[in-house]
This record gives sequence, structure tokens and C-alpha cells, in this order.
Amino acid sequence: MIAFLKGLLRINRKKQKETKKDRIMVDLETLGTGPGCIILSIGAISFDPETNSTGRHFYMVINTESCLAYGLAVNPETLHWWEQQNHEAQEVLRQANDYKTSVSIKFALNEFNKFISQHRDPEVWGNGADFDNTILAYAMTKCDLVPNWKFWNNRCFRTLKNMFPSVKMNRIGTYHNSLDDAETQAQHANILLKKLSGVEA
Repeated sequence: MIAFLKGLLRINRKKQKETKKDRIMVDLETLGTGPGCIILSIGAISFDPETNSTGRHFYMVINTESCLAYGLAVNPETLHWWEQQNHEAQEVLRQANDYKTSVSIKFALNEFNKFISQHRDPEVWGNGADFDNTILAYAMTKCDLVPNWKFWNNRCFRTLKNMFPSVKMNRIGTYHNSLDDAETQAQHANILLKKLSGVEA
């Protein structure tokens, strides 16, 4: 009987492993606050609350002129906001205006889709239900691309974070660098998802 139950447990663990979804945290730096705005950079990193770890990462700076060519636009208020940020954060603006340090929007989105496809049925986490994921999906439509993740796998990090306002987020690297912000959010999500499941990190 015990051997039978152990066998069932092994089968159950195997099924859980086979059906487990990967998680990816995405962060964008943009020249707007909604779909249709210019994307300056895409940062993303996989994360796993079970092991409290982060994994593969993705980062690309996108050429501003290529965004304009596909009909994406600048929001003047967001541009003014960028002018108030520190020198390190503003580096992405300089890179996005130089073809030597940036890539076209379509190339970046294609490469991001390839990054997504390296993961198992991934949940894609953005910082706001109406920000990163919706901006990415709209830009892909403008570039005649289809997102490589299912819409029902969209997740909102901001909602998760607001469920645990007393848990301090430890910032990594440069604030408003999309990869640094993605890693910061991913590590914080690892802690919060463990709390949500009743397991302390």
C-alpha cells in the first residue's frame, strides 16, 4: 500500500513538473503611458519563486526613428518626465537615438518573441495591467507580429505588490533601466508569491 501511494506521488510530481508554467517579468522604458507610444527599451527576466531565483534575461534598446516609422508616437508629458531623471537613467534616450546602440522596433519584437518561445507556456508579468503587456501587444500589431504568449497568461506585478504594501522592494541597479527594473520586480515577486502561497521566503 505504501509503495502504491509513493508511486502515485511520483506520478503527481511528474505531472506537475510537465504542466508547470514559466514566469517572465517584463519592463519597458517608453515615451508614453499607453498603447501606441514609442518603446525605448525592453527588459525581461525569467523567475521562479519555488527556488527564489531568476534566470534567462533579455535586453534591447530600440531606435526611436524606427518606432516613428511604424506609427508609434511621443507623449510630450512623458518626454518632459524623462528630462527630470538622472544621467544614468537618461542613457537609454541617447542610445535610442543612435543606430549604433539601438535596433529597429520590429527586430527587437521578433527577438523578444524568440526569447518568450524558450519558456514553457509562460506567464508574462508587467508592472500594471494596462502598461507593459498592452504596449508590447499593440506594437507587435503595428509591426504585423503576433505575441508568442497567450493573452490569458498576462499577469500584473503592480496588483501583486499592492497586496503586500508592508514588504519593502530592494532595488537593483539603475532605476528606469528596463532590465534592472525587471530583475528588481522579479526578485520581489518571488518573495510575494511565496507569501501568497503561505510559504515564507
